Amino acid sequence: MRCFLAIELSEDIVEKLEDLKKDFNLEGIKLVERENLHITVKFLGEIDEKTLEKIMNMELPIRSIKSHIGNLGVFPNEDYIRVIWVGASNLVPLFEEIDNKLLDLNFKREREYIPHITIGRVKFIKNKKLLKDRINKHKDVDLGVLNVNSIVLMKSTLTKGGPIYEVIKRWD
Repeated sequence: MRCFLAIELSEDIVEKLEDLKKDFNLEGIKLVERENLHITVKFLGEIDEKTLEKIMNMELPIRSIKSHIGNLGVFPNEDYIRVIWVGASNLVPLFEEIDNKLLDLNFKREREYIPHITIGRVKFIKNKKLLKDRINKHKDVDLGVLNVNSIVLMKSTLTKGGPIYEVIKRWD
């Protein structure tokens, strides 16, 4: 089963992301569906039932964190844009802590932590200048504060219409 750990977003943040996404509704960009907006803490990939059970039995460190949601960015870089995202502050220590706990289950440590919410994936782009202008326009976007009080284990089912996410467990 394909899984990941994530932070769910408040309705307020989702509404603001939906407004922001309108500016990126361009040919060649697949916007992330409203119900799939989240912050990925750790992508686990395909895991078997035994590993799933171990993850579900883990004690995850959940304490309330205020994360500022803002500043638009891209992966891998502005000359070759594949992912458009909005940043999330104050989460790196939590990501590191969870990463360390997952080492015992043979998951590799992440090389770098860039907490973010993916809002779109670029398949192809006809007007690169227009996309870069829109990115620059929203570079300093401020969507407010997210109160992080829980982490969820999500199952991801890939379909022709895009992924379907389902919460398997919540730690709060």
